[in-house]
Amino acid sequence: MQRLFASIILCAATVLVTAQKRDINVVDTDAMRATAAKHTEMVHQTVSLDDAQKTQVHEIYMDYERKLDGLNQRLDQGGFTKEERETEMGPQWVSLEKALDEKLSVVLSGDQMGKWREAKK
Repeated sequence: MQRLFASIILCAATVLVTAQKRDINVVDTDAMRATAAKHTEMVHQTVSLDDAQKTQVHEIYMDYERKLDGLNQRLDQGGFTKEERETEMGPQWVSLEKALDEKLSVVLSGDQMGKWREAKK
């Protein structure tokens, strides 16, 4: 009976330790900030953002970078092959780009959004 109890505790502890290793920990990095700044500047060059818009657009792109990092961590933990990653990422890219576009449409005016969409083609 004690062996059974000890085995159950060992299994539970193993599951808890394994589960903790699978946590997704997204931390803002200099690379993420640089990429968000680059994208913000591209939007600004295209549609002339004011200071408030620049701040909002930068945060939108930082959020995009965070989601992308979290997704990459999940795929890394899942042990996906290059081909599996590409297959999995297809719909994810579409979803991320759609969300990005929706967030930008809230910050940019109608004219600005039209210019941005045209420039992205």
